[in-house]
Amino acid sequence: MRGGAALVAASSIAGLIWLVRDYANDKAALKLERAARIAAEASLERAEEAAAVHRAHLARAADQERQVQEIRNELQQMEGRDAPLSPLLRATAERLWPPE
Repeated sequence: MRGGAALVAASSIAGLIWLVRDYANDKAALKLERAARIAAEASLERAEEAAAVHRAHLARAADQERQVQEIRNELQQMEGRDAPLSPLLRATAERLWPPE
């Protein structure tokens, strides 16, 4: 009878050790998963910030291109309407728009 009780006690202790070890392993795995999730969220936030900066840059570049195009159109429409250009402006215009 003593042997049976010792066997039951040893089995219970082994089971308890197994449960504690399994709990510790699960807790460590959850900690690693949480750290990985936090790192992924931080990476996603950085990517979103970079995308927002890039979109803002593209919007500014498009706006500048529209402004330049408006100035070009205005200058081309003004050409020849008024008095002749001064020699300095004529030379500058010829450098910008070489005669064909």
